[in-house]
Amino acid sequence: MKKTFFILITLLQSAYSQPEQQPRHDSLIFGMERKHLLAYSLVAYSFSTFYIEYRWWWKGNYQKFGYKNDGLFDNYSLGVDKAGHFYTHYFYFHALYELMEWSGFDETTTLVSSIAIPALYGLSIEINDGFSFYAFSGYDLTANFLGIGYGVLQRIYPVLDNFRFKFSYYPSGNIPINLNFIPSSDYDGHMYWLSVNVHGILPEQLKPYWPKFLNIAAGYGAINVYSTRPWFGGIKAAGTPTRKFAVSVDYNLGSISVEDEFLYTFRNIVDYFHFPAPGVRQIQGQKPQVKPLLVN
Repeated sequence: MKKTFFILITLLQSAYSQPEQQPRHDSLIFGMERKHLLAYSLVAYSFSTFYIEYRWWWKGNYQKFGYKNDGLFDNYSLGVDKAGHFYTHYFYFHALYELMEWSGFDETTTLVSSIAIPALYGLSIEINDGFSFYAFSGYDLTANFLGIGYGVLQRIYPVLDNFRFKFSYYPSGNIPINLNFIPSSDYDGHMYWLSVNVHGILPEQLKPYWPKFLNIAAGYGAINVYSTRPWFGGIKAAGTPTRKFAVSVDYNLGSISVEDEFLYTFRNIVDYFHFPAPGVRQIQGQKPQVKPLLVN
């Protein structure tokens, strides 16, 4: 965690030491330059996130450091947690990259920081897990780094952005929503998607026949894999853990023309989420279900 804060402090120093670019009409936010505001916000975000995770994961849960690998896609969550590790760091990389571009950081600082901060964040989480009930997981850490790595490849090779990972969530209702409720553990409510920009990959002569705003997405999740933290007297799912799959319409928000710089950045960030859309979901061993607004 100390390394993460060192990167953030370095970023803050960079914000003040970089040569000023040509001022933009809305470069001042709350009286501060964008890059100064972002640097301060990242420091505040990191402290608050660490505190929340301390309450969720580690409070009253200190143990001798342990190492454990749990079976990848045949583990207690049928791999939904690994998809979550991949997506979280993939999204973190892209969201930070977009915000740093909006803030006016140079390309090198943007790329290096967008890799280093999520990577150190993921590493610190796994080290802290090592001193808890969960134990350090090499598989989790690998999923973290793969998410960042694919994000980097998308920035280097824009064609890969035609294959974008997205996330949707709706509370499963299996876990009481109280002070101990942790959405990241409500795996039954998670769905992870690979959204394909069909228009982007079609040959030029076929592009006019497919609308730019319409993608097709394939989703993966599971049911009966929810749990709450065991040291809170947690509950386990009563049913048999079962995989779920989905195919759905998805929206390409990048096809929406936006002039305002902040709205442009906001549009790009929220395009890493899957919004309710018509689709078909199949729980393994059951008949497919057509859903007019499929989320999970």
